[in-house]
Amino acid sequence: MSVFTPVTRPQLDQFFSAYALGVVLSYQGIKDGIDNTNYLVTTRQGHFILTLFESLTADQVAHFLTLLSHLGSHSLPCPSPQNDRQMKLLRKLNGKPAAIFKCLSGSAISSPSILQCQEIGLQLASMHLCTQGYIFPIKNCTNLSGCKSVLQKISAHLSLADHELINDELSFQAENSPVNLPQGVIHADLFRDNVLFEGDRLSGLLDFYSACTDSLLLDVAIAANDWCCDNGIVNNKKFTALLAAYESLRPLEPLEKQHWTILLRAAAFRFWLSRLEHQYYPRPGALTQQKDPLLFRGILLQHRQQTSVPSNTAIFNLRSTA
Repeated sequence: MSVFTPVTRPQLDQFFSAYALGVVLSYQGIKDGIDNTNYLVTTRQGHFILTLFESLTADQVAHFLTLLSHLGSHSLPCPSPQNDRQMKLLRKLNGKPAAIFKCLSGSAISSPSILQCQEIGLQLASMHLCTQGYIFPIKNCTNLSGCKSVLQKISAHLSLADHELINDELSFQAENSPVNLPQGVIHADLFRDNVLFEGDRLSGLLDFYSACTDSLLLDVAIAANDWCCDNGIVNNKKFTALLAAYESLRPLEPLEKQHWTILLRAAAFRFWLSRLEHQYYPRPGALTQQKDPLLFRGILLQHRQQTSVPSNTAIFNLRSTA
């Protein structure tokens, strides 16, 4: 989210004049995230988020806006894209595709509870269920091939120990990456800073711009690695709570259970590499946020030490009471 493309007040006023959302009263840049420019804008009709898409084309953004509209029609708490006066969802601002979304209530949390982990499991399963059969043409660019490309880019900056660890994990993933797992639309970045809560009630799922078609289990692993680790330390109770809640709506297939630890490793590995890339090749911009790559290196090492999921497969037999 961050601010890579500055927007002046006259530019903002002119942009909002194309919408029936009221006169702009105030605006400020949002520093969280690393991909797009976001502003919180207050008008006489309420609070809105203005997003300028820094790397996506207009055609790509259109797919995400359509997805958000689909999710909203199934009562998922996602940002609702706003039509302009000509009923268009997408415009241009400072040469970038731009859209306006209704601002959702709630706030991000830094230390999730068991109940909040359950909420993540439930909402993720709901999203996977309501997109069954939904054709989403964007593929995951952070696959094994993408990881190898990132390694080539950052290789000169790495220590010998990191080189050895990355190459070993690449070999493991190449030999053990599962095939024939259930596929569908995944969020692919459902971290704590992309979710809003009001108490223990989940009130918003944000930042769908990493969404793609891939293994549903990978989506669960990505979320669990963030929500169920306390300061980078695996919390088995939270893993159990999230998985049990997810399975209360969408039971995992035997092949998914078999490959759970492999997907946890893959998810941690991908985010370690992506954060290393952002660390060594930061994008210029105001209010930009850097995230610590060592966090996911540590999580990856913990998963590598495991030969099975906590309590073996018993973790998958639990059901949420939420």
